Amino acid sequence: MNWRAVDENDLAATTSQGEIDAFRQDASLDGSDPVARLLKRTVAMVRGYIATNGKVRRMGPSGTLPESLISPAMDYAAADVLKRLAVPLNDDRRKARERAEDLFKDVAAGKYTPESDDADDTASTDGPAIEVVCTVRDRVSAAKLEGL
Repeated sequence: MNWRAVDENDLAATTSQGEIDAFRQDASLDGSDPVARLLKRTVAMVRGYIATNGKVRRMGPSGTLPESLISPAMDYAAADVLKRLAVPLNDDRRKARERAEDLFKDVAAGKYTPESDDADDTASTDGPAIEVVCTVRDRVSAAKLEGL
């Protein structure tokens, strides 16, 4: 299975644990974990782009993403963490978020298709969807043209 649930460790690979802890301390009024809420919202958004693609044979279970889109999804989410903390995005993080947004748009447009949940890593996914097979008969020959 190439799709999996996203967790706080994925976010921590992109932003610091200190930033995550500060984000968590600014909890919502209902007492829910803002990190879990952010991850859920980010996954739902990315899944929306994937669903628009139409080329993904099978999406993974609700709450999961293909491995190839987890890092860009966390780049996107990290910017939300910093925005809530009123920390200005440095150039690297701003560019990472922009690249993630561009990738998600490419996914939706069918320019990039992430792996399907049931995809075999060894299977080829590129190339034509059909193969045209034909035989060419020699319809005209010198013998047939003789006497014309």
